[in-house]
Amino acid sequence: MPNPVLDEAKRRLLRVVGHRPTLLREEIVRSGYFNAEWYLGNHPELQQDPLAQRDPLGHFMSQGARQGLSPGPGFHTAWYLEEYEDVRSASINPLIHYLRHGRHEERRPTPHLAGVRERLPYLSGGRHSRVIYDTKRSADLSHEGRVQRLDKAEGVEIWRAFSREFLLGSRWLAQEDAEYLHNRGFLPDKKALYRLPNAQADAYVSDLQARLLPLTNGNARQLLETPALQFQLFARRLPMRPPTAAAASTSRLKVLMMLDPASAALIPLAAVVERTECPLGRHSAKSYHLSLNTGRVKSVVRYRANTILTGPRLPRPWERGRYQEAWRFVEREILAVITHKPIFTFAQIDIEIGGDTPRLIELSSQPSVVPFQVHGPLMQSEAAVEFIREFGI
Repeated sequence: MPNPVLDEAKRRLLRVVGHRPTLLREEIVRSGYFNAEWYLGNHPELQQDPLAQRDPLGHFMSQGARQGLSPGPGFHTAWYLEEYEDVRSASINPLIHYLRHGRHEERRPTPHLAGVRERLPYLSGGRHSRVIYDTKRSADLSHEGRVQRLDKAEGVEIWRAFSREFLLGSRWLAQEDAEYLHNRGFLPDKKALYRLPNAQADAYVSDLQARLLPLTNGNARQLLETPALQFQLFARRLPMRPPTAAAASTSRLKVLMMLDPASAALIPLAAVVERTECPLGRHSAKSYHLSLNTGRVKSVVRYRANTILTGPRLPRPWERGRYQEAWRFVEREILAVITHKPIFTFAQIDIEIGGDTPRLIELSSQPSVVPFQVHGPLMQSEAAVEFIREFGI
């Protein structure tokens, strides 16, 4: 004879048991650490596995984690198990352990985060100064995939604002081009302007990266966004223009500085001189890309009044050494001081170089994207790649 109470208990038990794998799947998907395309592409042995081909996440949950397979570029399963003995003996999926416990205990998900934070006390607090945004390392470049990688509400809002701005200007693009540019953080006009898409796109500083970079600075953002504070800190040690003084030059040197995770020091990533040729804006301006080693001009771009770019081209013979003397002074008197005082993780430094002595104008959390984009890729150096790994930009 049927027992209604027993039957209902069985139904509830089945719902709970059946729900558990579903909830685990949702937890992993929400985290953004699992990427099906990356999982299959980086573990060739899965090409002949029917379960992996049919359900990559299911394979990772049931078999892959036990076999030491990594779910995506942001989590190294075998290393995590080897590094943390308590996880190894706990018989728990290492990724689930990291999501529920490890990250709150300041454990590292990959060996690439090699203790940089311990050497930089101003970055203590982890989540307060970190944005997880795997543009370069993950094939999951969907809108949801990126939102899941941001662990700050401010970062999510920046992404959504960028997405809205992109959609307003992308109606003329083919769907394939729109998806390509949107998923890499470039605004719609970049396809025509920089001949994207191309194989080097991920090595440019994208529009969205430039908006997210300030979030890596944590508590240093106030300094980088308040010229008066910069003047108080640097005026006695650097040749610096007071924040209330008017610009006295039409030439400005812009230098991108970033943290080198290997040395825990700030290093220049790129340097560009912008020169306004017509103050009234009727004709054009020029941008000169400088060699960080010699200060010689590497390439030149002309901005015309109708926003059309000419270049980049190689410099004329008389242009090559135009800013070498100014660059040497800046290296010696300005960058040397800032380099050895790593109070931030990323900044753009603007320096006035048209007068008798170059003077620091300001440090900024957010880079001027276009002056660096038009000269080509920046993020291919070893230090840049390590920066991306560490801060997830």
